[in-house]
Amino acid sequence: MGAKLSNLDELRNILTRKEKRDEGILIFSKQFNLGPLLRPFSEAKKKGYSLMCILITMLLSRFGGLSVYAAQKTGNLKMDDNTIYRLMNNELIDWGSMLLSFAKQFLKCVISKCEADEKAVRCFVIDDTDMEKTGKTFEGLSKIFSHKEHRYLFGFKLLLLCYWDGKSLIPCCLSLHRENKENRYGMSKKEQAKQFVRERNKESYFQERYDELDEEKPSVVLKMLKKSIKRGILANYVLMDSWFVTDFMLKGIREIRQGMLHVVGMCKMDRRKFEIDGQKLNSQALIKMNENNSKKVRSCEKYKSRYFIVNTNFKGTPVKLFYVKYKRAKDWKILLTTDLSLSFVKTMELYQIRWSIEVLFRETKQYLQLEKAQNTDFYGQIANATLTMITYTILALNKRFEDYESLGAVFRDKQKELLEQTLCERIEIVILKIVSDLLEILCVDVELTLYHLMSSNKANHDVIILLNAVNQLNSNPETLFNTT
Repeated sequence: MGAKLSNLDELRNILTRKEKRDEGILIFSKQFNLGPLLRPFSEAKKKGYSLMCILITMLLSRFGGLSVYAAQKTGNLKMDDNTIYRLMNNELIDWGSMLLSFAKQFLKCVISKCEADEKAVRCFVIDDTDMEKTGKTFEGLSKIFSHKEHRYLFGFKLLLLCYWDGKSLIPCCLSLHRENKENRYGMSKKEQAKQFVRERNKESYFQERYDELDEEKPSVVLKMLKKSIKRGILANYVLMDSWFVTDFMLKGIREIRQGMLHVVGMCKMDRRKFEIDGQKLNSQALIKMNENNSKKVRSCEKYKSRYFIVNTNFKGTPVKLFYVKYKRAKDWKILLTTDLSLSFVKTMELYQIRWSIEVLFRETKQYLQLEKAQNTDFYGQIANATLTMITYTILALNKRFEDYESLGAVFRDKQKELLEQTLCERIEIVILKIVSDLLEILCVDVELTLYHLMSSNKANHDVIILLNAVNQLNSNPETLFNTT
């Protein structure tokens, strides 16, 4: 396999498009040192097109917002689709290791360009999202419950571990999961019989990924964290929502590298009990003890909220609980951290970083073909999700160095609606300048509202209009008084 990208003749014979955009992306890809980076995986592809050539071809189709089929249909791709699918289904390719390699190379590029902020807080961010499928013949498919749409659908749950370096969020590890195991995964015997299946090598990378389908997500998260740290991707905190904040997760994360990682996340207001002075009390009891105590309840103008702090022990793990109530809201929320030194404001700032992964999910689904792969081979689905995240990583580095207006700057014209701000700026503006004020007036759930905001294209479009208006007023305040 060739290690240089300066000679693009082979790729020009495959891709009929000659736009500067494509060549710009190819040249920029050199910063990832694709030759050395892909060398460990090249043994799986010895004949025909090189692994690098096929990989870049697939990435370019995603940059254009096209599936393999669409790229061929429009004449933008000359390579036979079977060549691509054979590579995606190749059980000898360790797609998980490849994604980690791109994440590691991203960080090396940032350091080499002196873009790294040594004082920035590094965080791992974990979350999952629905990957809906329209057919039932996909290998490993099941009926899953969508918390966003409040209904059951057929597909996979994509579990993703990302890394925040203070400015960019990049994917590190992923896995696919299914549900309803006790009920034949929500399918009839006839439907299951029609699912794709073929003889597998038990020692292949496929088997490890397929076994994850039925493995508990918290266990997989711990493995992902250990793999990332082993590759030299180090952080201070792990950020998560309430679905992942359990005693198993807290203990598992705190045991990694002798407690190098702390947890920051929302906590469910359920029956779980916390130990204080030998007593085990649930959240309702703690609220009753503290909410009317003027010495304990404090106000935070920045987040327009009231809060009180409880230092406690949760099944053997010391934690700090911030019970938060936004102005005019009826219910208290719990923000939990294992870092007992954190203040309320700092904990809130850290937790807000978690929302960047919701933006990532939205953008990869809308622009990078995350859900649209029709490959019935399960390992092909793993490959598709991995390629999507690799594409996102390249775009994130491209944006960081080349100062594109947005990630959508390399997409088609219809994708120009992306915000001009970076991911971090978008989140901060949405949460602090718009959403917080609206939620105060409407007295609605902050966490749930932000969750729906990031998952709804219509709501996102409305926010874009509002932000553009705000930006215009900030730059030209006199327009406020103009009439038409």
